[in-house]
Amino acid sequence: MRKQSGLSFVGFIMIAILVALAAITFFKVVPAYVEYFSVKSTLKTLVREHAAEPPSAIRESYVRHANISNIQSVKAQDLVIVQTGGRTTISASYEQVVPLVANVSLLFDFETQAVSGSSE
Repeated sequence: MRKQSGLSFVGFIMIAILVALAAITFFKVVPAYVEYFSVKSTLKTLVREHAAEPPSAIRESYVRHANISNIQSVKAQDLVIVQTGGRTTISASYEQVVPLVANVSLLFDFETQAVSGSSE
């Protein structure tokens, strides 16, 4: 007679709990990264289209792009705009807290920049 092998009910429940926790974490983290990539794309667009303009005009354009892309973590005054020698660098650095369960949260520290004339 052969011994039965397989997954017990308790084992199945444990694996299901782990998969559910991973899925919950994934679905809570994805919006933070989507917003980061939106900020990164917006900065590239700004430096490509408005590099020669003064910082106030770049900030105004950022506000319009942020409204369209639903960017809420980075405000126009958070942008660091440096214009030297015909090059414009726009950078943003921000933290985002993603609550998981009760008092458990994840902290993401995002930093991105775009430089006029670069191929990044």
